[in-house]
Amino acid sequence: MRREKAWLIGIFMAVANVAAQAGPFGLNAGDTVEAVGKFAQLEPTADRGVYSVARLPNGHDDIDDYRLVFSPVTGLCKVTAWTKPAQTNAYGDEIKSDFRSWQEALTSKYGAPKKYDFLRSGSIWKEANDWTMALTKKERILAAFWEFKSPVDQVEKMALEAVASNSRNYMLNIQYEFTNYEACKAATRAKKNANL
Repeated sequence: MRREKAWLIGIFMAVANVAAQAGPFGLNAGDTVEAVGKFAQLEPTADRGVYSVARLPNGHDDIDDYRLVFSPVTGLCKVTAWTKPAQTNAYGDEIKSDFRSWQEALTSKYGAPKKYDFLRSGSIWKEANDWTMALTKKERILAAFWEFKSPVDQVEKMALEAVASNSRNYMLNIQYEFTNYEACKAATRAKKNANL
């Protein structure tokens, strides 16, 4: 009986420990394609080692597109998430508001980022009602970046960026680079160039 109780307590503690160490959306640096594939419907993309998934068990309700980057050497090393497409006006009011909400949510968990909100020099899209068009043309930047000296949730770098596909539609992009990302990139590059 004591052995059974000790065994159950050990399993409970192990599960609690894994849950406490889980990274963004319940994903961890080094997770394999096979392990993630047990709870998510991964679809390979045209890019080597990149898989697409619409839903994750610990995902966010406002995100419907995740891109997971794996390497056979390092496992999962990067997560990119896209919010559902939304509409805005020419002034970008909804984009700014949505971006601010996401930045505040991420800041409450990860601390303050470096924020960039500017129009590139020489852009013709400089009027207030050109805001969204400038973002569409990639002449306006609205982004926030986090870089951690000590990794948080196994994450070394993060980014939040506003992206517009035209003068009315936009999405937000959130990227998480795990502690193994540089090794992952090097392994992928080496495999790609192996037959040169």
